Amino acid sequence: MKFSMQLLVFVTLTLLLSAPLRAQSAEDYHPFLTDKFNLGLGFYFPDKSLKLRVDGTQPEEEIDFDEAFKLDEDQVTGQLNFRWRFGEKWSFWGQYWNVDSNGGAVLEEDLEWEDVVFKEGTFANAGYDVSIARLFFGRTFHTGTQHEFGLGGGLHWMEISAFIEGQILTNFAETEFHRESVSAGFPLPNIGAWYMYSWSPKWLVQARVDWLSATVGDYSGGLWNVQAGINWQFAKHFGLGLQYQAFDLNVDVDKDDWNGKANANQHGPLLTLNATW
Repeated sequence: MKFSMQLLVFVTLTLLLSAPLRAQSAEDYHPFLTDKFNLGLGFYFPDKSLKLRVDGTQPEEEIDFDEAFKLDEDQVTGQLNFRWRFGEKWSFWGQYWNVDSNGGAVLEEDLEWEDVVFKEGTFANAGYDVSIARLFFGRTFHTGTQHEFGLGGGLHWMEISAFIEGQILTNFAETEFHRESVSAGFPLPNIGAWYMYSWSPKWLVQARVDWLSATVGDYSGGLWNVQAGINWQFAKHFGLGLQYQAFDLNVDVDKDDWNGKANANQHGPLLTLNATW
């Protein structure tokens, strides 16, 4: 995975800014370390891209949707995060978000989709939708009164769909309007880890990572899902979080209606309002 330089700078600054406060003693715990439920409603501001390949009789080149169709690479989308502690050391995590984009452009080169060629110099519309749901079970290992470290496993359920419509070259050397589309929904299991540190009842830094490289049915490839940031508990049951999230999916598809590949990349800041109880 190509980690974003912005992510590294953000995490470094977060840890440096919090360093002078770490020597403070805390009589209480931050709610993230003790409360049974944690619900986060957030706004995610990712830079995003999707590269797609749909093979025909011969392997084709990947289509970079954002570049070929001049799509807006920036987006604001909602995100839901949830955690439930159902035992002294066990917890269940959930996460969901969606990114999509639609647009059109005059093609600067021929684009091959299966055995269909969308012609250079013609106008074409295109769009895609990527939805991610993360389900995760973890075991906590407390390394100190203000620390929490955990390991676990789960799955990411992915829904990917994309289309192109425009003028294609027919077998009779003529052009006609045509639409091509693919879609797939599939689970990818993963392993993961997280770490939290709180130097006062109101402040906490945290980081987590999920990783996979495996073959599951008709799909093979890998993913990374990484978050790091800081949380401020401004009231007994409410807080604000600022994190940086990076997600990278690279998967090969071998199905009757889609033989090819998908590469989805998203990274950017995530601002959340958290409720704990």
